[in-house]
Amino acid sequence: MNRKELGTKLWSVGKHWWFSILLIYPILIVTHQFWTALFRNILWAVNYDYPGILFPLMFVIDNTTLILHEGGHTIFGLFGWRFLGVAGGTLMQLLIPFAVFISAWLKNQKIVAQFFLFWLGFSWMDTAAYCMDARFQQLPLIGNLPKSAHDFTNLMNMTGLMDHYIFIAWTFFFIGFLILILSLFWPGFYQQKQSGYIDLETELEKAGLDA
Repeated sequence: MNRKELGTKLWSVGKHWWFSILLIYPILIVTHQFWTALFRNILWAVNYDYPGILFPLMFVIDNTTLILHEGGHTIFGLFGWRFLGVAGGTLMQLLIPFAVFISAWLKNQKIVAQFFLFWLGFSWMDTAAYCMDARFQQLPLIGNLPKSAHDFTNLMNMTGLMDHYIFIAWTFFFIGFLILILSLFWPGFYQQKQSGYIDLETELEKAGLDA
């Protein structure tokens, strides 16, 4: 392979995988953040010291996720079912990134889909940390609400699953981790999806049959 062919090949690889390369560091940081939080306590995740280069991105994702969570309580609470109102915060913070991912995927917006897959993985891990706090309620709640208002304390008690909260929290974590890995390798799935696509105009031009 000569230098020109190598350059062409590297350009082709870089064109498809550049965003995945950018995601490697955030994925490592987010995984470390919540892995450590599950072993220690939720305050480790809340007060995590993001590296300066990632701080703006994670500040936006973290706070937007919180806004979605709180909004979910209000929206799902309108149905009048207490369980759904309590679970609505978690549902909303998972449903919105998932919905945007699906929309971007269907529109062939590869980077947008990949980014919201990353966000969805983060949301699952954030949920895992919240669930792990169900027994001890160390997370300060918005509005100085009492510990009895803790989402997962209520959800675990309502469902009789409090004795299994650790297993459930780690299940949420690994779901999030698998989604983060999927976001990293998303261009491979995207390329596979596009492999059957034929640009008719380009092919006609190559054959000298263009108008």
